[in-house]
Amino acid sequence: MPLNMSRSALVKTFALTAVIAPLWAGTALAWTGDDVAKRLQALLKEQMIELTFSKAETNGSNVILHDAKAQIALPKTSTDETEEAEKDDKDNAPVNLGTITLSNISDAADDVYLIEKASFDDVKIVEDNSVFTTSDIRFNNVKLTKDPKTDLIGRLQYAESFQIGAISVTVQSKPVFELKGVHFAQEPFSKEKASNYSWGIEALNIDLEEVDRIDQEKKKKEAAEFQKSVEEAAKAAEEAAEEATAGAEATTETPEAATADAAPADKAGATADTDSNTDIATDDTDEMAEDSDLGEDLVETSGDMDMAAIRALGLEKINLTMDAKGSWSPYSGQYTVDQMTVSGKNIGTYNYKLAMGGYNLKFIKAVQDLLTSVMEDGGDNTAMQVAAVGMLQNLSISNMEMRYDDENFFGKVLDYQAKERGVTREELVQEMKDQLQIGVDYFEKEPVVVDAAKAVGEYLDAPKSISIKIQPENPVTFGILTAVGMAEPKKLWSVLGVKVEANK
Repeated sequence: MPLNMSRSALVKTFALTAVIAPLWAGTALAWTGDDVAKRLQALLKEQMIELTFSKAETNGSNVILHDAKAQIALPKTSTDETEEAEKDDKDNAPVNLGTITLSNISDAADDVYLIEKASFDDVKIVEDNSVFTTSDIRFNNVKLTKDPKTDLIGRLQYAESFQIGAISVTVQSKPVFELKGVHFAQEPFSKEKASNYSWGIEALNIDLEEVDRIDQEKKKKEAAEFQKSVEEAAKAAEEAAEEATAGAEATTETPEAATADAAPADKAGATADTDSNTDIATDDTDEMAEDSDLGEDLVETSGDMDMAAIRALGLEKINLTMDAKGSWSPYSGQYTVDQMTVSGKNIGTYNYKLAMGGYNLKFIKAVQDLLTSVMEDGGDNTAMQVAAVGMLQNLSISNMEMRYDDENFFGKVLDYQAKERGVTREELVQEMKDQLQIGVDYFEKEPVVVDAAKAVGEYLDAPKSISIKIQPENPVTFGILTAVGMAEPKKLWSVLGVKVEANK
């Protein structure tokens, strides 16, 4: 999505977000300010973030990091990726975080530093005509373990809660992106029971209409500049052609004696050279004239968004809210999403639930070891894929539910697609039902597949709500699903216990 921001600005934005995220995931005497700062740097380094500062000032039980900067620790690249790596390094300039204040630091058991509150200066990054800002970012009850590199739980340990007041992007003083009221909270990890968590976003607003307007305005400006450069080049070529012609005429006006003495072949050659130079200059002028038309085409051919589709679906302005709650035990590996809701104006409401197993310390360590390999030597793609598949084998799923309550959004999708294909909505729906029947036949009319196709057909006829439930009789691992998928793919739906319902 073009926000008219440079690649460098986007990388800086991501770096700022990334330095915040690890503190959410875990972080904080006889302590000294330098010691606390080094622990924070070590924690962030494990999260692929490099933090620097000019001074760590101790003020009572507080530590203030002055002139803090952060940047992403990019992975090493192979020799054939050198050019791209140099571009990444240039874009990955440090983000100025200003002052980070770590308040009311104290010692805890197991050589852990506790930080009652970690707060960031409000950030404002101005680049070209884009402005990125953050405000009111703070974390409560943060932990800093002695060695996050070897202490896995220490790396996972959280700030008890955190909040972000707002993150916004404006272009030409017009708001195009706003994230408000972000909050997260989690109980301490315990071997006895799962830790409850909750998070939410008060508002996520994106103005695609404004983004497109700004983008088109930028492209028109670029096209005008291109047109001007072509015209100037064409003018220079014409002047060169005129000079060549004048030079040729001056040559033909030489004294008769010199002309008489010249050999016929030399005279012919001189004339040919003169004509050739004039033709080249003329050809260049013609090419410049042809290229001048390109500027007018830039606006039409370089668009990044299909605004016709966006307007047809009513997505010019996206307004979303999100909230979720669940639990997780890194010891047992049980992870749940008890409820996650995403609501959008003129879109509808999406609800999601999940219960899975195997998301334990062993799995997390394997993931982090893989990431470390990528960072240290770039990683081998084939080896990475094999390792990733292997890690997923022991994850299991007990339950998953997804439900979408429509606000006439899918009806707009059907209407738009029908119009694009030159058919009626009813004809499009029937075609989709025919495709569903082909799927039913492929699965040899498995009852769960027949019921699912029927429910989807009902939703296509009158899109109000649709839900998908995965409820196997017993928790099923991804390893078993992989084996079934390879041996008897038509049995997958039955193994998973899939159930689809519409308009209920």
